[in-house]
Amino acid sequence: MSQWKIISQKSVFKAKLFEVKEIIFKNKSGGEKTHHIAQRDTVVTIFPLTDQYEIYLVSQYRSMLEKTVLEAPSGYVEKKETVIAAAKRELAEETGIIAEQFEELARVDLASSVFKSKVHLFLAKELEIGEANPDEDEEISIVKMPLSKAVEKIMTGEISHATSMAGILLLDKLRMQKKL
Repeated sequence: MSQWKIISQKSVFKAKLFEVKEIIFKNKSGGEKTHHIAQRDTVVTIFPLTDQYEIYLVSQYRSMLEKTVLEAPSGYVEKKETVIAAAKRELAEETGIIAEQFEELARVDLASSVFKSKVHLFLAKELEIGEANPDEDEEISIVKMPLSKAVEKIMTGEISHATSMAGILLLDKLRMQKKL
């Protein structure tokens, strides 16, 4: 238990997908400190996997990074939407894939200091391939590869998206342990 207690917090900036908050803490001896955190809405990341251990990823241009990246399909959980409903929706929108089976693999905190973001990682199995319907501003192409190749791409730095890395490595470990 920390000696610091929150005495106030307020929003100092709000955007569509995140908010910046100012939090004031006080300790038992009367000392105060102020922190600013950015809090992002909840995200889902989905790992569609075939019975032959092939994974579907998306190649997508990311303007913030000024490059095309290879990552797992991901997206925000909309208001009044469950995380599983968001996972199904995002997978279908970005890749056209419908999965009969979803399993939550993990929940990931992207950072623990000034950035607060929860990501739910899902395994999707029993796949049916259909037509993708990405958002108007998304430039996405679908890439299918063996899970082992995705692990190689992490090791060479070609896949650097944090939750994609975590999920792919988790799936590979589960495959090696014959739990997948």
